[in-house]
Amino acid sequence: MQKEEVRAQFGALAVQKDEDIALDYAALLIAAETDDAFDLDAYLVTLDQLANKFEQVFDATTSLGVSVSSLNDFIHREEGFSGNVKHYYAPENSYLNRVIDSRYGIPITLAIIHIALGARLKLPVHGVNFPGHFLVRYGDDRPLFVDPFTGRFLSETDCATLLRQVAGSRTRMQPHYLESAGNKAILIRVLDNLKQIFWRSKSWDESESCIERQLLLRPEQEEFTIQLGAIYEMQGKVSLARDTYTQALQASEDDQIKNMASKRLLALEGSPPTIH
Repeated sequence: MQKEEVRAQFGALAVQKDEDIALDYAALLIAAETDDAFDLDAYLVTLDQLANKFEQVFDATTSLGVSVSSLNDFIHREEGFSGNVKHYYAPENSYLNRVIDSRYGIPITLAIIHIALGARLKLPVHGVNFPGHFLVRYGDDRPLFVDPFTGRFLSETDCATLLRQVAGSRTRMQPHYLESAGNKAILIRVLDNLKQIFWRSKSWDESESCIERQLLLRPEQEEFTIQLGAIYEMQGKVSLARDTYTQALQASEDDQIKNMASKRLLALEGSPPTIH
């Protein structure tokens, strides 16, 4: 598929209700923009085959705890999915196809493997937008938590310890840190990881592509518009940056967003903007 077709499919998906989005398909669409010869259906078939393989070896209808332990072992021990410690910040860790091929990834893409197989096996598997380190949640009433980077089960005490490690010793655990994440929130975070990598390497076109898709998912998140203006500045598209900041300044009711837009316009124009 050409990039334009892939983006159109992502845009159509982005306006769906959160619960109607097929997370694995959406994540593969993110990767598909990098390769015109990308065979998205082949990777969906691979995930189907992994689920079928699990069912042949393990009993997916047993109690939740046994099923969770079995599926976790299958993903991390039998199939060898693990965290890419050596090249953690490589972009390919955020592309689901590359994770399926190499068996290496970062927490969020490895979590998508759990979620995708769980959906096929009718197991309640959810992502957790934990600060600094994405987690997996099995079950709803009495959930079990898994670190998808290592395949290790975590108690709530373990999660609190992990939080201090990734966010600082003064950070305190909040109940919502362990709540299930929606599909759009997961996709936003996948794109955010890529955006940060590309931003650090000054790959502005790739950063722009990430922000555009984040805006398709959450057009109301005005900080993405400010970031897009900044990308236009980096690309030397001053007029486009000015228009983007002006739009944000006029449309936003958030004082912080208005202040950021005003400061950027001031830097571009040399004088404060006037809004009528």
